Amino acid sequence: MSDLDIETIIKKILAKVEDAFNELNLPKTPYGRNELWEGITNYLKIKQLRDKIEVYTSDGEYTSKSITIAGFHEIPQETVENTIIPALEEQLTQMFFNPDFYYRFEYKLTLVFEFQFGLGRHFQKELTLEHPERKAELKERLDAYVQKVIYDQTAKMKEKEIHSFFDKLFDFELNGYSEDKVIEILEKGFLLIDPKWKKTMEEYLWCLLYYSNQWKEQVFVPLYYNVKGEDWSKEYTLKKDLEVKNIDQAKLNLFIQQALWRIKYKEYSWDVRFACEDLERAAKELGSEKAAMYLKKGTGILPDNLIHYKDDDIECDANDVFATITIKIKQESAATYDKALDFIIALLKTDFPRSYEIKFSSKAPKQFLDIKGIAKSSTHRFFAQALQYEELHSKIAAYAEAAMREFEWYNDIEEGEKSCMPGSYAVFGLGLISEEYFPLVSKYFELLDDEHQMVHKYFVSALIDRYGVNENSLPLICQGITSAQFDMVFKNLAKELENPEKKQLLINFLKEKEESFAADKNQGSYKYYEEEIYYAIYGKQWKKKI
Repeated sequence: MSDLDIETIIKKILAKVEDAFNELNLPKTPYGRNELWEGITNYLKIKQLRDKIEVYTSDGEYTSKSITIAGFHEIPQETVENTIIPALEEQLTQMFFNPDFYYRFEYKLTLVFEFQFGLGRHFQKELTLEHPERKAELKERLDAYVQKVIYDQTAKMKEKEIHSFFDKLFDFELNGYSEDKVIEILEKGFLLIDPKWKKTMEEYLWCLLYYSNQWKEQVFVPLYYNVKGEDWSKEYTLKKDLEVKNIDQAKLNLFIQQALWRIKYKEYSWDVRFACEDLERAAKELGSEKAAMYLKKGTGILPDNLIHYKDDDIECDANDVFATITIKIKQESAATYDKALDFIIALLKTDFPRSYEIKFSSKAPKQFLDIKGIAKSSTHRFFAQALQYEELHSKIAAYAEAAMREFEWYNDIEEGEKSCMPGSYAVFGLGLISEEYFPLVSKYFELLDDEHQMVHKYFVSALIDRYGVNENSLPLICQGITSAQFDMVFKNLAKELENPEKKQLLINFLKEKEESFAADKNQGSYKYYEEEIYYAIYGKQWKKKI
């Protein structure tokens, strides 16, 4: 193959690199996306297999730009190694340091060439390019950002900045921060995000779990462990001759903290299991007394008398790391459940997590509220048992008042249709016992997360079965119907409204609602409200049935 042919091949490959960047719908200037986004990628790979050349701009290798160069596999290995790859390396290095193309790269780039020559012969070369001036500029920008957003709080963190913020914060070579400082920054950052900014909060939590886990797997674990296997079957063996005194305590702190984050903000049910295994390694193998304490009694912030109670009838324990309340009933009685409720309510007056679960054990036959569709969890069972005792109803109502909080959840239910706000089972049970608790139910409907909670639709149906339609129940039923985004048709409500007097109650109620909306100069919203109510009664054909 002639020199011209080789030169043409090099140009074609470089043109495909250009295509890979030009096809990305991203700003063409450094920091064009946000003030910490210095460029598109820190990874570029050129991979060849026979006549196909692929260009990857991320190490995940999910997508690539490719070109087919007929006869490439016939080029001698020496020509590829000594001519083509050096030429590509030179051109791409020039591109990296060219100010016109700064937007394409972060301050540091991993450049990889991977070629195959048949008969199992492979050639791979990896090199790192780093731009000191761009690194210094990014360091200044990160320091300024942390100061104004985290410490001075003169600017708010924007959703589009979060990924870049985490990426730079876990680049310890860039920022020079200690692991303890990173923990402090991330804890402060979390507190600065309003829970109502759902997308911002979700992005922050995703990045918190992703980047801390990446740091664990890529930085911390290789320092102290030999790892065999992948994913679910990994085996961790301490490196030989490792002494506890030689373990970097700041890194160990971050290792422990990432486990705590994974427990508290778990994305999947197995996150807690893996995080607990990390804490056990830290405690048993790496000598962390802090991790041992977390496993046994939580953070240690709450006094012992608040997290442990025991007598002949009951044993109660709480762990604010795992957000668990363990109730072990030895003697079934109103007095025993009264003690359990006192224990829980006292916890909720502290900084104990407001999303939690109750691990309940009792020798009594299992029973649950008579509401189809709600989860038969341990927390549910505890309140179903306690509600048997009439003398405890006021105490259970007090618990509900203390427990109810928007954007918080019982943790012993997988995220989904059956998820519910703390206090739910107490409110459901009391609401079905007496109209006396209607004000509590109304407050519950006002507080719940109407964008994410759906399970209370089954409670609304149970309310209809229990009370039918009357002057007291109708406003509450309508409040329940409009308190969430579920398209449920309540056939039992339609049956009730076959009674002319009850249907007139609905007509009068909606007329009062219309007047109320008009008084608030919000007439447009009334039409939506009316449609939501009628749909819940008659379904899609509601206009034909009213």
